Order: sequence, then structure tokens, then C-alpha cells
Amino acid sequence: MKRRLLQSALLVLGILIFTSPSWCDSLNAPGTVFIRQHTKSIKTYREVFLGQAQNLKAHGFIAYSLHRDLKDSNVVIVTLKCSDLEKGIEFVWSSEFISAMDKADVQIPVVWYGVDLTNWGTLKLDQRQYSNQPQMTGGIVIARNEVRDYKFWLDCFYKEDGGKHNHAGRKYKNSNYTIHHLPGNLEVAIVAHEASDVSKAPVFMASDAMKGEMEATGVIGLEIWYGINLEEGIF
Repeated sequence: MKRRLLQSALLVLGILIFTSPSWCDSLNAPGTVFIRQHTKSIKTYREVFLGQAQNLKAHGFIAYSLHRDLKDSNVVIVTLKCSDLEKGIEFVWSSEFISAMDKADVQIPVVWYGVDLTNWGTLKLDQRQYSNQPQMTGGIVIARNEVRDYKFWLDCFYKEDGGKHNHAGRKYKNSNYTIHHLPGNLEVAIVAHEASDVSKAPVFMASDAMKGEMEATGVIGLEIWYGINLEEGIF
């Protein structure tokens, strides 16, 4: 019963996503999928997830990283780099992948995704470089921004300190920013960055200075995930 309910819920979400032509036409490009999911055991989740490595690779996924939620030790955050975002999303919503992950005793996931931004004007942007690291330090901050005008927001992001965002008052080292764009009626920009001490990130991200910056750049909706790094690898 649990499996059928999970599959039905995700099927509905998949239908809602893929019936929008304006989205489908723009997703045949390299992108990143972000998954946040509750599980009874992150150890079991990892084993089940990595058991899908060949299937993930066959559907265009190149690399992954696993993180434990900062506040809830039973929530895992996954990033998945793929060569074709539409193809990757179709697999993540497929009954094959859902049934496999159900073995980890999971709840319905929250899934974000976006096309990887590779350049800003003539400036070529660095992409996240994954490697095989079975153990990692630090953490990740993933912010999903709903913006009024994506181009305006993006110009603001990179005009400030060249996109490095070394704000005063930030009590951790931030690095390796990446942006992932999802067009739609409300355009979405997902920004991910590495944090040397992710436990200090929530206070800074909720500060008055950051709220002012969000307002000035046209952010009208914001949700943030904070994860403690566990491992990353290449399929």
C-alpha cells in the first residue's frame, strides 16, 4: 500500500511537470537534480541508492553527492549531475527508480532541478567538479529562489564581487557557487555553494543584510536546504 501511494503521488507530480511545453523544450541540456528525502537509515539509503548506480549512469547521470540534513539526521540530501536534464528527471520519477528507493523505507521526496548555467555573457563559469570522495568535510547550502526577472537577478548576482559573495558577517568560508535555472511562469534560480561550517550558514542566510539583498534583486520566494557533506562520487 505504501509503495502504491508513493508511486501514485510521484506520478501525479511527474504529469504536472511534463505537461508544460515551455519547460520541456528547455530541459534537453546538462543539469542538476536535487533530492531531499526522509529515510529511517541513511546507511541503508546509501546502499540502495548506490545499488542504482548503473541505472543512473544509463540514464545520463554523471556524478552524485550525499549529505545529511543539518537539523534532521534522518533526512538525506542528494545532488545528481546529469548530461540531459529531461532524461534524468524522467528516470527519477519512474516507477523503476521509485520502487528501488522504496527499499530504503523512504517518504515522498522533494525534488528540485535546473539547467546548469555555464556562462554569464562572455564570462565562462566554473562548474562543480565531482570526484570519488568516500568521506568529506564541510557542507552544502542549496537555495531555491523564485525571481521576478531571471536576467535582472543574474546580473545582480555576478556584478556583486564577481559572484564570490564574500559578505561581511559571514562566519564561514563560502566557495564553488553554481546556478541552475528552471524557466516558467515564476522563474527559478537554484544556487548551491560549499560551506566550510554549514552550521553557521542558517543565521547568516536569515540576516537582515541577506533579506535586503533578496528584496533588491527581485527574489519573491526562497527555500534553503543545509546539508552536512557525507560523500561524492562519479558513476
